[in-house]
Amino acid sequence: MIKKDRVINYNWYLLLPLMFLLAVVPLIVYLKVVPLTGASFDFWTGQKENLDFFSYYKMVGILVSSILAVVVLALVVMFYGFDRIRGSYYYIPIAVYAFFVILSTEFSQYTDISLTGFTDRYEGMYVLLAYMAVLFVTINLVNKEQHIKVLLGALFAGAVIIAIIGVFQYIGYDIFKSAFGKSLILPAAYQQMADKLQFQFAKHWIYSTLYHIDYVGSYMAMLFPLTFTLFVLTKRGWLKALFAGLSLLMAVNWIGSNSRAGMLGGVLALIILLIMINKYILRNWKYFVGGFVILGLVVFGLNYISKGYLGSRIGSLVSDAAKITGTTGKDDSKAKSLLQGLDIKGNQATLVTPTETLKFSVNSGQLTFMDKDDHPIGIKFEQSTGKIDLQDNRYKDYKLTQGKFNTMNALQLEKGILKLNFSLANNKVALLNGKGQVVNIQPVEKWGFEGKELLGSSRGYIWSRSIPLLKHTLFVGYGPDTFAIYFPQNDFIGKFYAYNGDMWQIIDKPHDLYLQVGLNTGIISLLALLSLFIAYFIRSAKLYIKNDYDDFVSRAGVGIFVAVCGYLGAAFFNDSVVSVAPVFWVLLGLGISINYMLEQKNLSPQLALGELGKEKRA
Repeated sequence: MIKKDRVINYNWYLLLPLMFLLAVVPLIVYLKVVPLTGASFDFWTGQKENLDFFSYYKMVGILVSSILAVVVLALVVMFYGFDRIRGSYYYIPIAVYAFFVILSTEFSQYTDISLTGFTDRYEGMYVLLAYMAVLFVTINLVNKEQHIKVLLGALFAGAVIIAIIGVFQYIGYDIFKSAFGKSLILPAAYQQMADKLQFQFAKHWIYSTLYHIDYVGSYMAMLFPLTFTLFVLTKRGWLKALFAGLSLLMAVNWIGSNSRAGMLGGVLALIILLIMINKYILRNWKYFVGGFVILGLVVFGLNYISKGYLGSRIGSLVSDAAKITGTTGKDDSKAKSLLQGLDIKGNQATLVTPTETLKFSVNSGQLTFMDKDDHPIGIKFEQSTGKIDLQDNRYKDYKLTQGKFNTMNALQLEKGILKLNFSLANNKVALLNGKGQVVNIQPVEKWGFEGKELLGSSRGYIWSRSIPLLKHTLFVGYGPDTFAIYFPQNDFIGKFYAYNGDMWQIIDKPHDLYLQVGLNTGIISLLALLSLFIAYFIRSAKLYIKNDYDDFVSRAGVGIFVAVCGYLGAAFFNDSVVSVAPVFWVLLGLGISINYMLEQKNLSPQLALGELGKEKRA
């Protein structure tokens, strides 16, 4: 039951920590050289230190801002009393989730990583609890229209900078590749490495300050629907023009990021917007249609600039959907994968490809080779180079070299993109990974997506290997940000197929927020978050489906509602990351607070009528 709040006006600057989270944290790009020890080294690429530009200092910013936000709320409670804390059932799932984050950390075998987060991500227990603190503070600090405007103003200020950087990246002018940009993101002690910096993305891609195109997709799946909603609903001329420009800028980044997850999230948000403001659209259809025409022109223009690449990305969404529904023919690409099988027993290994089988064994340091029927294969060995030529035309594409690898006797085998290293020490054959470590070959448990592993840029592969792990996290998870440790990284055959030969890359995230939560902090914590999201969705839908949108608060409320839906839609294909998640949690808290404000507004006439009825009865 909603009770009438006693509204206390306090200055906007108490919201500065939240404003910092919205405007500044996503912009932070600065080098932090992180030494890797213990599990952080064992489960990474073999490097002794990691050069982090996008995550470490964002994590620091999140922690500092959240602590300051909690202090501000504590001071408000101290001066104005505990009635400043809204009574809400939202606190139940928040508390349950936070409890299982702590519990999963306590029982984790990798406490250090669970506390601070995995390399390059830094979303451990401290950050997850900071998200909940920020959500709680936002729900309770925001209580009037000015607060909403201040927070949205901060959000839009940061978003404009992110979007401008993104536009220039798309047309080939990446600020971080310039001498000026490098001077901004490199500490003085590391300025000499400016010319050696390598960048993952070329032009026609947008990663801005958010690290990856998918994170830009998740961010813009919130910002574009939000700004588009305000453009459609705003009546004042100059303000409508302002939101039109903002919406156009966000749309360019939303589409130009090439993030299909972001596209899907944004489309979901727009569909929900259509439903929520259907009556308003009927009365003001010109603005809505005009907005979609401009959006179509944006897609056409970006596709032209990228010489059709954007169109191919959008088209791949259709082909992936066809794979899911089974409307396409059978995909035989897996049967054509160069690595079909590898079996090692003692001193013998058997390699299976689509066209032939090669067996080899080691005895007293001497190698012998055989075909699948155990017929010997003659060899020509060059002592000086270690090169081995197989004297059989069936194996003419093989390149074999025997020599030393990390001081051990080893064999290197290459065929096309297939590259394998084997230890031959102690008359035993063993597969070596990219770090030169012996791989323990074991059966890999998988579920679903058979023949669909390449779905969604190989998300089908990751999900098929991640879902079986859920049976171990029904109560508590493996620990915050420990996904990379428990994912079957030695599934070299699966990775070879899924990643076009890159069998040793580290899979450090499940590319699905809901899988991420279920594995890291447990199924119960996932159910808690889902109940939080569902409660907000139902409450918002009831409020906005029949709203007249005659004030800023309701317009902002429905805009934030569809923004939250956009993020959660993209989250089926993207993870929680420190670049974007703080914005989501503040917006969710802001959305919940706005809903309370609107309910209070609706309650006021009812209270007035009730008092009038009492007077008449008296």
